[in-house]
Amino acid sequence: MRKYLYIIVLVLLCTGCNRKKVEMDLDMYNSNQISLMVKGKKVFTFDEGTCQLGYNRNLKQFRAGNDDMTSFFVLTCTDLPRTQGQEIRADLQWTSGSSVKTSNGLTFKVEKYEDTGLVWLWNSADKTGAVVKILN
Repeated sequence: MRKYLYIIVLVLLCTGCNRKKVEMDLDMYNSNQISLMVKGKKVFTFDEGTCQLGYNRNLKQFRAGNDDMTSFFVLTCTDLPRTQGQEIRADLQWTSGSSVKTSNGLTFKVEKYEDTGLVWLWNSADKTGAVVKILN
């Protein structure tokens, strides 16, 4: 009997440590709009009338912000996203209210990549996602 108890405890411990990956937010995945989600909450949405995009291929950096920069995000990657399924590391900076937040060393998976330059990135551990655009 004691042997079975040890096996049951071992199985429970092993399955309890297995972290479930969180799928990318469906609204974000199905949207073609530049945006940023942090911890499951949308914190920036690009509006063509009041926002600007920036992209620096050398720095591997994506920027989006409103005209007065009271709301923005900057995503600086270690590699350029090129293919679906690719994993890249990146540092993120964004506005939250009147303060600027940062999160460094995030690992994003390229969930979707289009020929238009749009890229959908997702970090399941932090429920953080970005839709960015590679500009020519």
